[in-house]
Amino acid sequence: MNHKLRILNLEDSRDDSELVRATLAREGLDCDLVRVETRDDFVAAIERGGFDLVLSDYLLPSFDGLAALDIAKARCPEKPFIFVSGAIGEEFAIETLKSGATDYVLKDKLSRLPGAIKRALLELEEQTRRRQAEQELEKYREHLEEMVKERTAELNKVNEQLQLELADRGKLEEKLRTASMTDELTGLLNRRGFLTFAQKQWGIADRNQRNFSVLYLDLDEMKKINDEFGHREGDQALIDISNVLKKTFRASDLIARIGGDEFTVLITGSRGSSIENTVARHIEDNLRIHNEQTEKGYKLSVSMGIVHYDPQQPCSIEELLDRADALMYEHKQHRGLNGEMLPSATGRKKQERAHERYEIDSCPTTELSIAGSVVLKNISVSGISVRTSQRLTKNAIYKIRMLSTRGDELSLRGMVVWSSIGKAPEKDDNGSQYEAGLRFIDMNDGLTSSLEDLIKMMADSPGFLTLKETEGDASDGLVKSPKASS
Repeated sequence: MNHKLRILNLEDSRDDSELVRATLAREGLDCDLVRVETRDDFVAAIERGGFDLVLSDYLLPSFDGLAALDIAKARCPEKPFIFVSGAIGEEFAIETLKSGATDYVLKDKLSRLPGAIKRALLELEEQTRRRQAEQELEKYREHLEEMVKERTAELNKVNEQLQLELADRGKLEEKLRTASMTDELTGLLNRRGFLTFAQKQWGIADRNQRNFSVLYLDLDEMKKINDEFGHREGDQALIDISNVLKKTFRASDLIARIGGDEFTVLITGSRGSSIENTVARHIEDNLRIHNEQTEKGYKLSVSMGIVHYDPQQPCSIEELLDRADALMYEHKQHRGLNGEMLPSATGRKKQERAHERYEIDSCPTTELSIAGSVVLKNISVSGISVRTSQRLTKNAIYKIRMLSTRGDELSLRGMVVWSSIGKAPEKDDNGSQYEAGLRFIDMNDGLTSSLEDLIKMMADSPGFLTLKETEGDASDGLVKSPKASS
């Protein structure tokens, strides 16, 4: 023992108590033995505390050991409690141990008492260490649980923040996606957005064998508006045209600004050519109302061309746009010569021409260095159409030289307004698989008149036609046009 033992001794015999002290002293156990006889003194001593263990007699005049054991268990359950009695039977010994006593020693065998005390104190020490270890373990477990709670709270907070960031990123990506398909000035779809949604509509129409129409529009005299009223007013004119189109068409129709002053509309659920006059009338009425309500020194007007998609003669959205674009230019150049009918076409086939075409009876070909094999299909005062073995680039400009067999010669300039994959090759096409239309540009009344005369002469006798790209390294190519009736 590292300290002097303090023992509470419940004993009515002073001599027996001194005998216990002497026995312990002989075994080297230095102790302070406090003897009490009555219940009150025992309870008072227990409440004061400071004892290492309790030694108790079994039978006392006014008290008994089992009652003392109950009090000790209630007040100081961790302290060892050893019975020291003069006479104790086996049944009593078992009863005391079951009741919670640490050990028992007979008074006539006090030599066993020091060993019993040492074992009890060692057991108490071990219990104390175990209890402390359990307490430390419990504290550590509670600490870990607190750390887990804190970490979980942090992770939840980080997760919530991440979810918010992902939501914000999703919104930003949606805004960017929308912005990438939206014209910033007018709020309409841009070319990319139009082609994206139009392709979906094309798929629906193709699967369900439904019709739709593509309208191509160009704001007239845009350059004049910019030059005379400024680019800010030019931007406003584009916004005004977009608002007119929004008022004219339904929410299910796709409206887009696909170029500087060019717009297009995909009209869903149309019934082919029957809508042309209705569309033109509604646009003109809304333009008239706008012009009457504004006083800006100019009036808005548009040139238009419309193409109808026929699922029985399928073609791509790009081809429809090219055809509608060509019809729009035809409308812009020759509006008024044959009335105000809106130029239109269905699929790949032209329904009406604003001008008479010089049709080709057969399909002669020649090598054209700028585009390989070329077949001249037809010609009018508006332009020419050809079949080629290589696709011509849209908006490319060519110098066109025409020569009749009588020696009459005419030089013009033409722009490729549409270029697409052609239908199945015809007889003598020599592998030509692309079609292109060139619109004559920089025309005036004199050139138009000369062209009309030359076309009439070529109808009576074959002539020659030369194309040369005005930019790049392309060289002249020659196409011979056979005799044909107009």
